[in-house]
Amino acid sequence: MLTELSRQEAIKLLTQRYPYLMIFMVLAIQTGNMLKQALTPPSTSLDIVTGPQQWGQGVGWGLQFSIFLILVVGSMAISREFSLGTIKTFLVLPIERRHWVGAKLLALVVFALLIVLTSVILGLLVVALTLGWGDVVREGVVLYTSGQVWQNVLLAIGLTCLFVLPVCALGLLVGSYFTSSGAAVGVTLMLWFVLGPVSDMLGLGKWSFSTYLTKAVDVVEKMGKGLPFQWDALLYEGVPVSLVSFVVLSGWLVIRMDRKDITD
Repeated sequence: MLTELSRQEAIKLLTQRYPYLMIFMVLAIQTGNMLKQALTPPSTSLDIVTGPQQWGQGVGWGLQFSIFLILVVGSMAISREFSLGTIKTFLVLPIERRHWVGAKLLALVVFALLIVLTSVILGLLVVALTLGWGDVVREGVVLYTSGQVWQNVLLAIGLTCLFVLPVCALGLLVGSYFTSSGAAVGVTLMLWFVLGPVSDMLGLGKWSFSTYLTKAVDVVEKMGKGLPFQWDALLYEGVPVSLVSFVVLSGWLVIRMDRKDITD
């Protein structure tokens, strides 16, 4: 049942037109930023851009815009069912609501991961066609070998895919409180914009999953600059915070929809 529901939700999501235009815009912004960085002549030897640095900065830009796209699509996934009136059909069907919610969440997660991986792969190709991949060399000294570069790039990709999971749950959860897609999108984006600053102001930045979304590619960018870097904060703080946030937000969504009255 869950597999079939997920397939239907994925088809519903992929047959909408607006996400594709937004994806194109995100990738165009990322590519333009990366090409500008690669084609700008360095003023000094310290300004020379390396492949990992170009990739980290470019994908970081792409991720920031991709997050907005995921939140928009997620917030509309359930709110649109309310606005079209199709939600009542699902609520009265002999389908367990948690399966229906799980199918929507799974479809959105797959959609989000496809966006992230597309951004990542595009970044890899742009670097390969411009600055190229290889050792990180500064002033004639090899600071990081090609093998170390690829190990860290792959780790960054894996962590980024994990860090995006609670974003999907947040979008669906906020959207479930609105019967208007426009209102759902507006509130979701506004909430996202204030989440980071408020968490930092309260001294809770490291406990907010929004803190870690682009941190993995930032580490690769730092490595590309020849600077020392560490993964400890992401592995021992970012991973648990993101997983717990995903479970809590997903559970909240399931409970909310399970208690939803058809007359509401």
